[in-house]
Amino acid sequence: MSLSLSRSGLKVALSCRTRISAEPAVSRTITPMMTTAATSGITTLQPVDTFDELVEEIRRQLGLTSGIDSEDVDIEQLMDAMRRYTSDTSDWDKYAHTDLSRNYTRNGVDDMNYKANLLVLVWNPGKGSLIHDHADAHCIMKILQGELVESIYKWPEGDKPRRMHVERREEYHENDVTYMHDKIGLHRISNETQKPAVSLHLYTPPWAAKYGCLAFDERTGKQIKVNLSNLYSDKGVICSRRADHV
Repeated sequence: MSLSLSRSGLKVALSCRTRISAEPAVSRTITPMMTTAATSGITTLQPVDTFDELVEEIRRQLGLTSGIDSEDVDIEQLMDAMRRYTSDTSDWDKYAHTDLSRNYTRNGVDDMNYKANLLVLVWNPGKGSLIHDHADAHCIMKILQGELVESIYKWPEGDKPRRMHVERREEYHENDVTYMHDKIGLHRISNETQKPAVSLHLYTPPWAAKYGCLAFDERTGKQIKVNLSNLYSDKGVICSRRADHV
């Protein structure tokens, strides 16, 4: 997609929950899922043809009842569904609202029966999020257009102000899929290019929207709570109230 900067301006959703130390056994690989011919005796995974089909597949995997717990989510299956969808601008363009006064916009797609938040974030060139946590929720991100950089940090330790340092940097391109959780650490997402970037984010459970998240000052490690209950747009319609972001 060649998105003109007239439509979207992304924002990362965060959450404020207790720090957890152990990393979950979930692959952060971004390699697209390969399918195997039916003659091999292994079930062939079919592509997800449209964005709407992807939304329905995620909803199917999460089920109909609300109140899902973080431990009940099959992250590998959700990531696989996102890998099997090849981004097509015409599929999701109606959600990609842009605002040049912001680093990015957070645009609601679906609340998945109140079990998750599915958002399209539009990132302005040279802009990014603050360092933030995810309120002990799972976060899956797929790049729909452009390129994004993820900077991963350790949780600050102790009360003494101390500069936070990047532990790892990852670069993602169109159709790459990755995963983040508080057990892995904190992160910041940035668009370091001169073109807009668009990403799809699934947060489950939707703790950040309900309780907010924690954002961190890179210079001191000091944290602040951020409200993320207000979107820039919801289901393609721009919201009248002031949108939240980190």
